[in-house]
Amino acid sequence: MAFDQEKKQAISEAREKEREKKAREAIRKNNTGRNKGKVKADIQKAKNINPVGALSVLSQFNIFMDWVYAAALVAAILKDILDFSEATGVGYIFVIITTFMCSIFIAMMMLLGDSMGGTKERNSTKSIRNWLILLAGTTTEFIFGLDMLPIETLTVIIIYFFVLAARKEMAEKRKSKQGESEMEAYGAA
Repeated sequence: MAFDQEKKQAISEAREKEREKKAREAIRKNNTGRNKGKVKADIQKAKNINPVGALSVLSQFNIFMDWVYAAALVAAILKDILDFSEATGVGYIFVIITTFMCSIFIAMMMLLGDSMGGTKERNSTKSIRNWLILLAGTTTEFIFGLDMLPIETLTVIIIYFFVLAARKEMAEKRKSKQGESEMEAYGAA
């Protein structure tokens, strides 16, 4: 019995060493050239994620820019309520039409929200991600049976969360650039 426990422990230690070796190799491979430091930064960023940090993006709420997302959310909630009309016999075609129209409205609100953002530092990959999320939510709403779930509402909430996260990231970048320029001005003086 003792021999089996020692053998199991030795095997698990060998597996752990092998995992660590593979992780070190992956970091070394991906931490060169233009990716230098990216892996360590990503690991550090992942370690810093917590529920309080995830909710800290709500500090970026701005009533003057976010009313468009509120309008999109209201439209999505009303559309998800209308999805129950399919069960009452009104028809699947009616649900498809309302889904399509609501998605177009949400897309227009996203465009309006992007234009109201007023920043030159907008990242197109983040905008494309939001459009793909909307497309995925709309496509899922077309699936019979799944359209009863509040997918359109969740889609708008997820998009809004990502918009707030992008705003927070841009604010942090501006703050760090401002700090760097103050340090340069201080060093030059």
